[in-house]
Amino acid sequence: MQEFIAASSNSKEILNSAKLLQAVNIHALIYGETGVGKKTLAKFITPDAKVFTCYELQKDISQKVLDINKQTIIIEKIEELTNIDLLLSWIEENEIRIIATTQAKKLNQKLNDFFSITLSIPPLNQREDDLKLLTQKFSNEASKVLRTEKILPSKLMLNTNKNAHSLRKSIYFSYLFETVGEDEILMFLENYMFTNLQGENSYKDFLYLFEVPLLKAAKKKYKSQVQMAKYLGLNRITLRKKLDTHKELL
Repeated sequence: MQEFIAASSNSKEILNSAKLLQAVNIHALIYGETGVGKKTLAKFITPDAKVFTCYELQKDISQKVLDINKQTIIIEKIEELTNIDLLLSWIEENEIRIIATTQAKKLNQKLNDFFSITLSIPPLNQREDDLKLLTQKFSNEASKVLRTEKILPSKLMLNTNKNAHSLRKSIYFSYLFETVGEDEILMFLENYMFTNLQGENSYKDFLYLFEVPLLKAAKKKYKSQVQMAKYLGLNRITLRKKLDTHKELL
C-alpha cells in the first residue's frame, strides 16, 4: 500500500483526521486536484476496501450483480455519478459505508448532505515538506528502476502541474535526460514536428518549441532582461516582444 506522505503541517492535520475516520463509521469525502493523494488517503482510512469508479459501480447496482453488505467501499470521482438516488438507496439497503474522492469543488446538494466530513488535500506547491520527500522518493525510485547513479537535486526538472503525477514523470525524465545529447534532442523535435506539421504557417507555429525553453533558461540563468538581451544577442525591444508573445508559457 502506498504511504500518504504527511510532513507539511497541513498534511499532518489531514492525516490526523484520517486516523479518526479509521475508528468511526461515517461517510467521508476527500477533495483535491489530480495527483494530490486522494486515493492513497482513502486506502489509508480503509485499507481493505474495494475501489470502484462511478461508472462501474452504478452499472453493477443497476444490473443487481453486487453482493456487498455492511462493508466500506471507495468510490473514485464521485462527481461523475449520474444517478444519485440509485446509489443512496443501495447504500441504505445494504448498510454500506462510503469513502469517496472528487476533483469537483461543488457537488450535487444531495451528495453534499450525504457526507459527514470532507477532507481537502492542498496541491503540492502548498506542501513544501511533502514535495521534498516525494522528490527524494521518486529520485530513489528512478535511480533504481533505470539502474543509474542518483543525480544531483539541482539537475532535477520538477513539474508539479499535476502534483505527484507530473512530479514523478518529470523526475524520470530528468534521469533519462542525463543520457540524451544534442542529436537525440534534434531527433525528438524532428519526429514531433513531422507528426504535427499542417497548415501554411508551420514555421511560426513551431517557433515556440525553440524560443520558450531558451527564454525560460535565460530568465533562470541571467535574472535581468538587460543580461538576457546581452547574452542572447537580442536588443531589449525584441526580447520584450518575445517575452510578451510567450508570456502564458513562461
